[in-house]
Amino acid sequence: MDIVTELIKHIVSTQYDDLPHDVIEEEKKFIIDSLGVAIAGSLAPGCKEIVDLVKEWGGKPEATIIAYGGKIASPWAALANSTMMHALDFDDTLDESALHAHVSVLPTALAMAELRGGVTGKEFINAVVLGVDLVCRLGLATRRPLSWIRTSTCGSLGSAATAAKVLDFDYEKMLRALGIVYSQTSGNAQCLIDGGLVKRMQPAFSAQAGVVSALLAEKGITGARDILEGIYGFFNLYEGGDYNREKILTGLGKQFEGARLSIKPYPSCRMTHASIDAAIAVRKEKGLEASEIVEIVVCVSKMVYDMVGGPFAIRKSPQVDAQFSIPYTIAVGILRGDVFLKDFEEFFIRDPAVLKLAEKVKVIMDPALQERDMGIATFVVKTNQGVYEKKVSKVKGSPSNPMSMDECIEKFKKCFAYTQKPVSQTKLDEILYELANFEKIKDVKDFMDFFVEVSCV
Repeated sequence: MDIVTELIKHIVSTQYDDLPHDVIEEEKKFIIDSLGVAIAGSLAPGCKEIVDLVKEWGGKPEATIIAYGGKIASPWAALANSTMMHALDFDDTLDESALHAHVSVLPTALAMAELRGGVTGKEFINAVVLGVDLVCRLGLATRRPLSWIRTSTCGSLGSAATAAKVLDFDYEKMLRALGIVYSQTSGNAQCLIDGGLVKRMQPAFSAQAGVVSALLAEKGITGARDILEGIYGFFNLYEGGDYNREKILTGLGKQFEGARLSIKPYPSCRMTHASIDAAIAVRKEKGLEASEIVEIVVCVSKMVYDMVGGPFAIRKSPQVDAQFSIPYTIAVGILRGDVFLKDFEEFFIRDPAVLKLAEKVKVIMDPALQERDMGIATFVVKTNQGVYEKKVSKVKGSPSNPMSMDECIEKFKKCFAYTQKPVSQTKLDEILYELANFEKIKDVKDFMDFFVEVSCV
């Protein structure tokens, strides 16, 4: 069976009325969550510089820049909005595959909906659900340890599929769009290891590429066709031929894999979250005081150990260093009882009490865990009073321990409150009403005017 053919046929033919009700309701939660973290992320290092640059580039005023306001050419809007959405590492994750899904797909959908005009909320939700489903299916099919940032590699294909769906492409045009975006697919993990700000831009490159690819396809430009299983197709070239073919097509059209996504309660790498949950739980259960702690040992999988388990060190990008550190985030959780946005500002990162406690944290690899597991952590703390242990296997925000709609709305409000120009309660209520009833929107372009009116920076 040609999996590319099956996937494209599914995306082309599926309409809003084919989506289960629970999928639609869950998708609205993810739209709320993603837009909220983009508003908060607009203040993160590098974002203003990117917005300034794309405004300099200019172009037709096609799509809105979230938080900053103003309209620019659609590829640049997708680039800027995706960067803000990912900058705080606060966006959704597919825990089973260590990727983010909406951060490439949603900014592409927003840009294309404004460009096309007349896109209803139902059409928009349908296009995003299908793009996210594709991203997740590709990610779930991978088996290898993290080397490529699959948020970017899988995200580029989901982004192009969503752009093509918004433009109502037929089979051939959608294949062209996917083939063209495959020529732009990239995103390696070295910038994560080295703490580069560009890490937060990698999904944005995919979002931009999705917009460009759909528009090129519309003009008749062609691309690769055997994009997934060809000799130099995605799974052979990027994943060394090591993938689970069955996971790509199982339940296609009946189950939508966006249901596997997690919403983050903490604005840091998802690989730190099980450890944070454990640290905060022990703090609450035992009344743990930092002054009592002699040593903390955290046992995690190989991937988690490799990516976020090293001793905490502040380099050129303190925010990135903190976002990708178990020792830092655990220290914050114990000292402050929560981990939220201000904890990743440089002033708070350099708090001597946090740095001192982070030095007492040792992360080790648990060989009994699946290599890519990031949902399990065992936390052992040695104090003057004794030794306490906590194991977390259901991370907050995951499908097995989900955040409710009320919790998502509360997170959204906190993200807005974090900005330099807090929005009035009346305006915030209007935005949340529209988001909660997104399927009733007659033109997404009109909805985006809210984000011009409430420019937050």
